[in-house]
Amino acid sequence: MKKIKDPELFQKIKSFLTEYLPVIRAKSSNTINSYKIAINLYLMHIQQSKNVILSEVRKEDFNQADIIAFLNWLEQDRANSINTRNQRLVNIRQFCKYLMSSDMLSCAEYTMIQQISKKANLKTDNIVFLSIEEMKLLLKQPDTKKKTGIRDRFYLALLYDSGCRNQEILDLKLKDFVITGNAAELHILGKGKKYRVTPISKDVADIFVRYCDTFHLQKQLDEYIFYTKRNGITTQMSADNVARFMQKYEDQLRRIKPDITHLHPHLFRHTRAMHLYMAGMPLPLVSEWLGHSQLETTSIYARATTEMKRRAAEKITNAENSVFKAERFKYGNDDEVIKRLCGLA
Repeated sequence: MKKIKDPELFQKIKSFLTEYLPVIRAKSSNTINSYKIAINLYLMHIQQSKNVILSEVRKEDFNQADIIAFLNWLEQDRANSINTRNQRLVNIRQFCKYLMSSDMLSCAEYTMIQQISKKANLKTDNIVFLSIEEMKLLLKQPDTKKKTGIRDRFYLALLYDSGCRNQEILDLKLKDFVITGNAAELHILGKGKKYRVTPISKDVADIFVRYCDTFHLQKQLDEYIFYTKRNGITTQMSADNVARFMQKYEDQLRRIKPDITHLHPHLFRHTRAMHLYMAGMPLPLVSEWLGHSQLETTSIYARATTEMKRRAAEKITNAENSVFKAERFKYGNDDEVIKRLCGLA
């Protein structure tokens, strides 16, 4: 086995993946795996393009020219999509930042690497979302005379109102839905184990109370809000179950509105973000609402921002703008704002 020419580089790769990302940055295993794949691919590209073996790769191989060549290689030789190409760029750029902080990469070189732009993807610039009228129509589809209809309507309403990811909703327990007086909020442990608190409208809080009267008579706080029971065994509701009843309501809705877009959980997240934005909520606050921003994992910080988010949301929870009221939404659909929110895709 040949001696490694730059052992410090490989030591930094190891510490980046095993210490910096999981411990210091508290990244999830999926995120760490994404970085691992990107670095492996980059090392593979350097070996092929420079005709060297792995032990001969050096820190000097992390530079603007080689990274640009790597991105072209991903698209042309590996037929990766623009989204994948952009994600690999983010991963490699973050690793280079780590190298710079360790004095293994000059500030000037890192600045040049930072200048490499993501490539625009026209396919994802237009975000698909439901209009206020379509959301109102959808929430009327579940038959609330049936037990499953009560559950399905609450799930759809909460998914929209909270802007949560599907798995975040499925992971919720009764203790995470907090009602204090006339105010309600959702305590969410989101992607990357980031904690946030999101205000919930009174309409959805009322639906929650009615839902609990049917599904949680014992009100055991550690129970999952959404569950299924089979052969007397209670388990957390699955994403497959959500997909099944969404397909059911899509089929129903299509008889009324043939051009309705395909229903899937993330569509509700985009829809909520767009409705908040059109109601005047600033983009940074929309980002925080969705859990995209770097949030502190303490309840003090989360509660401090909850009231600010609640005030901003009042514009779409009043009688004029709410999905849950009969009045017409006063803001029309504006195609321009979609482009300004393309970061949600």
